[in-house]
Amino acid sequence: MQDDELSFMEDMIAGTELLMCSTCGEETLHAHDEVLDVSPVATELRMQCTCCQTTRTWTDWTPPHQRTQSN
Repeated sequence: MQDDELSFMEDMIAGTELLMCSTCGEETLHAHDEVLDVSPVATELRMQCTCCQTTRTWTDWTPPHQRTQSN
């Protein structure tokens, strides 16, 4: 795998979360779809299930300024 392909795959994985899907009835991989709100303490995102394509909101409680510094 070339470096640019590996970098692309790492970026794709970084944009996902393992979340409970009410439609699938189990934990599935959800991809970041849209940032809905950013506050000093959290980020609210719309997530899309990679199995059934339904969407849900999810709150990432990592403060935004700490998340960007760790990347």
